[in-house]
Amino acid sequence: MAVGYSASMIPIRLAETERDDFDGPIVEFWREDEFIGMVFWDGESPIMQIYPDADGDIQDLDVFEIQQLLDTAVRMIDPGGDEEFAELRAAVVDAVGDGSDLHPPTADLLNEFDSQAVFRTDDGEGFFRKNVAEAFITKCEELDLAVVEMEGFDLEGSTLVPRPRLDLQVTPQSMMSWPEFRTFANVTAHDTLRVWPSRDELVIAFVIQQPDTETIVA
Repeated sequence: MAVGYSASMIPIRLAETERDDFDGPIVEFWREDEFIGMVFWDGESPIMQIYPDADGDIQDLDVFEIQQLLDTAVRMIDPGGDEEFAELRAAVVDAVGDGSDLHPPTADLLNEFDSQAVFRTDDGEGFFRKNVAEAFITKCEELDLAVVEMEGFDLEGSTLVPRPRLDLQVTPQSMMSWPEFRTFANVTAHDTLRVWPSRDELVIAFVIQQPDTETIVA
């Protein structure tokens, strides 16, 4: 049976920006190059605007995905600030720097997915929902980066529960060129993630490898 393609299966990403006609930051929602809508602070509360697609049709959005993204977006725009969120983002900067001293593709990857982490440890390690994790691996391949470690946990409240069977480590292969190994690692990560459970509690952590063999915790 043929499986129909649905644009709603493509993960939505967040992009923080500013506009001259808004006083504070805006968080935009994008699905690839298609604008979904935006969230901004309007006086005393956050407001979300959802736009029709390029053909003027109604957009189908996954409720659970939107709930998770809205939580992150509101914390990003809240003028009162979220001290815990700010501390976690500061921890990321402490761990990996502000991006200026990183391999540029690695900086691009971390900047794009930073806000999509649903949980961060005190040292800044990020954990991502399964649909975001799939997009993360795809982006690694596009940026010439390899996923060499992947570990699954259940996020129960603010507690990470290890799932020992949800673990992947890809060993460098001396007989492979870098492009061969990169694709081998990312295909292996995709195939492994595909058979992992799709429960709401599941979150995934990554270690990536650069072409210079340096590894980075995402």
